[in-house]
Amino acid sequence: MRIFELTAEPASIMSLRFALLGFIGTTPASGYTLGRKFADGAGAMWEALPSQIYPELRRLEQMGWITGDVDGSDLLRRRVYHLTDSGRQALTEWVEAEEAEHPPERNVELVRFLFLDRSDFGVIQRHALRHRAHYVDRLAKWRSERDDIANGKHERMTDRLRATPTRERGFVTGMKWFAFDGLVRRAEMEIEWADSVLCWLEGLQGSKKDSCLPTRNSRSPVIPESAPKGRTVQPSKETR
Repeated sequence: MRIFELTAEPASIMSLRFALLGFIGTTPASGYTLGRKFADGAGAMWEALPSQIYPELRRLEQMGWITGDVDGSDLLRRRVYHLTDSGRQALTEWVEAEEAEHPPERNVELVRFLFLDRSDFGVIQRHALRHRAHYVDRLAKWRSERDDIANGKHERMTDRLRATPTRERGFVTGMKWFAFDGLVRRAEMEIEWADSVLCWLEGLQGSKKDSCLPTRNSRSPVIPESAPKGRTVQPSKETR
């Protein structure tokens, strides 16, 4: 049995566990630093609160996967955690596992949107605009992270590359770049989806009757036979 299979715990705990191991394996850090980083760039793939991080650090130390020492130069005497050999082995086994985890879909926003058909147009539009604004903000952050990786300005990448053979640094950089590029593409897709919703709603002109059926591209709607033949959905100025 592989080391990481010795504990039967929910996927959410397991994912946070290995996200912490990966971070500590690159840069030894205190719980305070980890909490701050996971609220910033490190939380791009897995967000976590300090109230979740500290108990998990204690469990990891009890398991022997990390070890913590008090930083003598720190006036607050914070414990700085380092990865142990068994922790590094567990991390390697987890990232290389054939049965990569794809947890069940649980998209709260889309479930909410699924039942918004009963709501007024203004409510639906506000929901789409809020969704769009959220991902516009995320897109800016994720693009910045991706660009910093490409330009050699990413703080954690500097630590990672310092311990990497020179001829392998381009590969390591590319892998990190693609991870954030996946987030960038996701944000772009979410923004495009929200724009399509807003465009479709604008074309309906406030009426739910005889609506044009949207397609993947709401600029080319499918017109039901019962709908007025001349009615089409026009893209909004923002999406042109």
